[in-house]
Amino acid sequence: MHRLGLQVIMPQEFENIQWYGRGPHENYWDRKRSAYFGQFDKTVKDMEEEHYVRAQSMGSREDVRWFIISDKNNRGLKITSKDQLGFSALHFPDKDLWEAEHGFELNNIRKPEVYLSLDCIQQGLGNASCGPRPLPQYMIPVNQPVGYSFRIEPVR
Repeated sequence: MHRLGLQVIMPQEFENIQWYGRGPHENYWDRKRSAYFGQFDKTVKDMEEEHYVRAQSMGSREDVRWFIISDKNNRGLKITSKDQLGFSALHFPDKDLWEAEHGFELNNIRKPEVYLSLDCIQQGLGNASCGPRPLPQYMIPVNQPVGYSFRIEPVR
C-alpha cells in the first residue's frame, strides 16, 4: 500500500490507543462511510481485528483529530492534527505483512514493539487484490505538493 507520512517504532509498553476520528473499525480514504466519528479505545493488538486471507496492511483509521498512545500507567504521547491525519499502530512492519503468505502466519511474525504510522495520505484500496485499482480521486497525487501538520506532546 502506498502511503506518505511518518513511521515511528515505539517500545512494546505502548499498547493502549485512544482516538477521536473515524472508527471503531478500520477505514481508509475510499472506504470510510461506514465508520462514524467518535472517541474510541483499543489496544494495539486489537487494531489487527480485521483479518485477511492474504496478510496485508491493516488497521488504518482516517480523519483523526487526535490520538493517544500510552502504557499501562497512562503515560505516553498525544498526537494532535492541525487538520486531520490517518494512523495505524500494529505489531508488524508493513514489509513483514506483505511478505506473509496467509493471515494465519501473523502469530509467527508479530513483533513486541509497536509500528506507529502517521499518514498524511494513503492511497485508496480500490479492489486491487481481485479487481480494479482505486478511482483516480483516491490515488496519491503525482507532481503535486501534499503536506500535513501535527503536534506531539507528552501524556503523564
